[in-house]
Amino acid sequence: MADAPQPRPDRDRSPGDQPADTAEPHWFNLPNLVTFLRVLLVPVILWLLLSEGDHDTERWWAFGIFVFAALTDSIDGWVARRYHGVTRWGQLADPIADKLLIIGALASLAFVGELPWWAVNVIVAREVAVTLLRLRLVQRRGLVIPASPWGKVKTVSQVIAIAAFLLPGMPELVARRLLDVAVALTVWSGIEYAFRVGRLARNDGSATSRSQEPPREPRR
Repeated sequence: MADAPQPRPDRDRSPGDQPADTAEPHWFNLPNLVTFLRVLLVPVILWLLLSEGDHDTERWWAFGIFVFAALTDSIDGWVARRYHGVTRWGQLADPIADKLLIIGALASLAFVGELPWWAVNVIVAREVAVTLLRLRLVQRRGLVIPASPWGKVKTVSQVIAIAAFLLPGMPELVARRLLDVAVALTVWSGIEYAFRVGRLARNDGSATSRSQEPPREPRR
């Protein structure tokens, strides 16, 4: 997740960074619909896992749909930057859709007994905590903190681990080691995000205190 994270030009740029004469696009647009589609694909993956028969056809479909859904995170950002513009709704919905996709896929695998529930619980706890922090910052200060490099690494590790569990023929030991790495990065990225929020709060408090100090008498 560097002290000053580099914003993603596609989704992390605030609508306030747009030129003053440009109105924020309407939230109902193609990039946000693609974001919504990412969430709708989660029950499809669960259905494919539950309907798995003697062949690997359903498994390959579940793997392909998950990889496609994960790739739409880049697709909707590119479309938003190229054609529609960034919306505040999209900034909030995009990371939430990512979390729902990851958690939904993990829970689906745990439900069919292929993945331990403790890993799902750890990841859910981190994602819920970070989401609540994001919403609190938006509500109180109107700020949307972009994902840091650790957050992006965490997401990639989770996608790789889930894809490994879904891929037919993948050795279970390899998939579980990838899951261990993803869980460790998930915990660390959550701690790093909390430190960033705390640092932001301290800097904001210091700036407020300085602004309230009475002006000093000029020296003569």
